[in-house]
Amino acid sequence: MSRQTDMHGFTLVELMITVSLLAIFAAIAVPSFSQFINNNRTQAANNELLALLQFARSVAVEEQMTLKACQENGAWTVKKKDCSSEAIRSMGIPNGVAIASDQSEISFRYNGTATEATLITCHGDDSTNGFTVAVRNAGSVRTYGRGKSGPSNDMDSCTHSQEDDQDEE
Repeated sequence: MSRQTDMHGFTLVELMITVSLLAIFAAIAVPSFSQFINNNRTQAANNELLALLQFARSVAVEEQMTLKACQENGAWTVKKKDCSSEAIRSMGIPNGVAIASDQSEISFRYNGTATEATLITCHGDDSTNGFTVAVRNAGSVRTYGRGKSGPSNDMDSCTHSQEDDQDEE
């Protein structure tokens, strides 16, 4: 006598196979998701830095004064006069993200010109997923795509060196 028509649900073997498959998929997905989070955190920090520098330039022109973008205590700030004055805007740097710069302060003048600088945003030392922001003497502030240090140059490190300076065409 068989009662298979009366039975409903899963057997223990079916349940264990399903749980094992879910565990395998989770083990594959978690490292990729962590990398995805780190890449997004790096890109968000770069976008915020770009916005901060563009803000400094536009306010300097609008107010007809020199503004300074200053790197201090794990943050970038925009200040009037010099880096010891009160900040008018700032951005904190998220944990795990580093912003390397060849200048600790960048001046934006009333006529739109600026101190030339190169800033590199990376998560750890992963230069393939890092970003470069270039501030030119003419005042332009530009970022390059993920892993690029110039229009056609790949980033080779997350620290600033003389080879990172690229002329714009």
